[in-house]
Amino acid sequence: MTGEKVVLVSPTGEDMSAELATFVKAIGLERAAPGRYSLLLSLGLFGGHLAGRLNPAKVIREIEALEGVGAPSRLKPPIQNRHPPLKGLWHKHHLQDGLGSLAKNLRRSLHKYGMPYLEQQIQEAERLGEERYITPDMVGALVDDAVLGNLRRLSEDRSITGEWLLYAKYEGKNYYLCLTSHDASQHDELRKQIDLVCCREFSFLTDLLSDASRD
Repeated sequence: MTGEKVVLVSPTGEDMSAELATFVKAIGLERAAPGRYSLLLSLGLFGGHLAGRLNPAKVIREIEALEGVGAPSRLKPPIQNRHPPLKGLWHKHHLQDGLGSLAKNLRRSLHKYGMPYLEQQIQEAERLGEERYITPDMVGALVDDAVLGNLRRLSEDRSITGEWLLYAKYEGKNYYLCLTSHDASQHDELRKQIDLVCCREFSFLTDLLSDASRD
């Protein structure tokens, strides 16, 4: 169920709808979720792509996984938001480009798994009653296990984290609304944008959000 079409106009008054529609088709969003994505999501993908901080293909990959038309996701499974102002909506993690995303997942993996190779060496030395030291030859294996090994473990456990793809569920279908972050301080402003844009695009959304706020 869709509602009003929201038109994108540039600061100079130019209608940019055709340019954005071309971009959306080129990245595969229209194919993955025809008619079930918001202008906010299209703009987030377009702007992130132009700024070089986002690879739209990674977001589309998560949408395809949710739609059951792509490979299973290796990131954390979908979660329904339980707290205002986004209560009732769902989010799915998507992986951003850049060192920041890599560093976040490395911290998670070290906290979750530690350094298995180093711990194995320590346990083996204790079992044999030996006193061992870290040698230059061991450094490569230590680093490889702490970085690549732990990232592989996160992927196998579907525990890789990222930023949020926000969406709504209605009558058995997903409606993709926008991109956002874990940072709750941004969510009040985001809710205003959802009310202003997404609720006009998808007429069921107002009631869905209102019902969720009363639960």
